[in-house]
Amino acid sequence: MNKRMRELLFAIEAKTAEAKTFMGGENKDVAKAAEIMKEVENLQAEYNTEKKIFEASKGPALLGEQFKDGAGKEPKEKNAEEKFVEAFKAIMKGAVPSEGVDADGGYTVPEDIQTSINKWAEADYSLLNDIDVVNVTTNKGARTYQKKGEADTFTDLDENGAITGKLTAPQFERITYSIQDRAGFMPVSNDLIADSSANIIQVITEWIGKSKAATSNAKILNIIKSKTQQNFKDINGIKKAVNVTLGQAYNGGTKIYTNDDGLNYFDTLEDKNGRPLLNADPTDSAKLQLRCGTVVIPIRVIPNKILASAGTKIPVIVGDLKAGIRKWDRQSMSIKASDTASIGEFNAFENNMTLIRAIVRDDYTELDRDSWVNGYIDINTAAAPAGE
Repeated sequence: MNKRMRELLFAIEAKTAEAKTFMGGENKDVAKAAEIMKEVENLQAEYNTEKKIFEASKGPALLGEQFKDGAGKEPKEKNAEEKFVEAFKAIMKGAVPSEGVDADGGYTVPEDIQTSINKWAEADYSLLNDIDVVNVTTNKGARTYQKKGEADTFTDLDENGAITGKLTAPQFERITYSIQDRAGFMPVSNDLIADSSANIIQVITEWIGKSKAATSNAKILNIIKSKTQQNFKDINGIKKAVNVTLGQAYNGGTKIYTNDDGLNYFDTLEDKNGRPLLNADPTDSAKLQLRCGTVVIPIRVIPNKILASAGTKIPVIVGDLKAGIRKWDRQSMSIKASDTASIGEFNAFENNMTLIRAIVRDDYTELDRDSWVNGYIDINTAAAPAGE
């Protein structure tokens, strides 16, 4: 395989992964995915042609080596996962493969591997689904936003009167980001090298996926908790937060976030006729919602291990987190491994282990601080709903 063939393969993988991103989630765009796949078809055609030229230039003797198994067929092209495992094993053995690997033994995780990590992370609870995520291509940058403010009113004019009403000009502010490297490591037995490809992928993706989700959740919750926690007292306090504090500006994206303890509290609430206050989402009976004024607010339950209660105080976060918090994603995640490195008192060589290090690059910033209310309900003092 020559240099151009390798470049084309990586381009095909990258474009295919890009097309996949337009085929799921709220921003599904089939037309865009189809457009990208047309580019993939052109790249594939170029690769096939380049491959034929390359094989023809090697001569009959070398060309025949590809068919030494007697089957008369070319070896099956490895997919991205197989290439990743092959490179990963070579790294742990001390060899440095030529495809997709830095000179010092690093290996960038293919996009389809990264996708499987994200899906695994969602099996628990990832707040990344609830905030705004923007992909960036630089380490630092900024966006301009118009500040909130009330517009002035026009003044009435007498006939032939002079205009005296001066309007206040809009004000602007800059939201900046600065990409931060975040890293962790884990020791892995060298016996893992002999395991199947599926086992290696499972170990790596589960570790990175869980660590990525935990890191994102911690960063997002830190921003949420930077606001003083408000005592809602009861469910009517939550409704007031939706109807008045947040108001019409955010009712389109507002959700109620609580933990397992909060779900149990909400689940016990009934109106004066003994009917539960929470209703099942008609599109998904496993999800609950609460009517607040003219809108119905979805309830999201975050496990206690992620969003913990403080004694009898149950956390209740109300708001539109997509309007309030943004992740700037550099989309660069890499893995490096060494069987001779030492970290602290741990020596990989002495313990017949391989140290695997992973790095992700991102930043988290606050956008609209008015878009959420950080609150709680004390179940020891919470009043029963009145007038329901």
